[in-house]
Amino acid sequence: MLHRFSCSPSVRNHGINAMLRLALCLLMLSEIGFGQSQPPAEKVKKDVASLQNAVNDTINLTIPGWGVLQGAKAAYLEGYGVVVNMEVAFDSPRSPFDGLRSPEVVRTTTSQRQKEVMDKLTSLLKQKVPALESIGPAESVAIILNLLNTNPADLPDMPSQIILSLKKQDAASAPVTVRAYK
Repeated sequence: MLHRFSCSPSVRNHGINAMLRLALCLLMLSEIGFGQSQPPAEKVKKDVASLQNAVNDTINLTIPGWGVLQGAKAAYLEGYGVVVNMEVAFDSPRSPFDGLRSPEVVRTTTSQRQKEVMDKLTSLLKQKVPALESIGPAESVAIILNLLNTNPADLPDMPSQIILSLKKQDAASAPVTVRAYK
């Protein structure tokens, strides 16, 4: 006796084929979603160390020895890219033993050093970011400069932090993004 709701064999096979196609499609989509793996640890270490050393060298050449308060420390953040953090002072604090400097000289010196550092770090990012192997095209590199205002009476509007960032895919065409926070 035939069941009341039975289907012909061709309809049953068509349903199974559709299920197989759906499973295959989901499997392929999962490869796309999960196929974006993290870069190898040795590539990350190499890129992070080279970027960290390049930032240290750039700052040490631009600002005299006393200006670096904390050397560059870099880290890879999954989904973002590489972040380098450093603490600097653009000018030495006033001292009764140093020659008396006017506020204009302090402002001029500080703004000149700040401009030099920004120019050199911008060119460093433009040069280094495209060569990094551990970050993907949509990931970025950021350099965070924490600034110590050693003469707050002379420089009341000096930012406390400057962040320079650049996406790898935009390294050739887009300018470096610079944000200053007070």
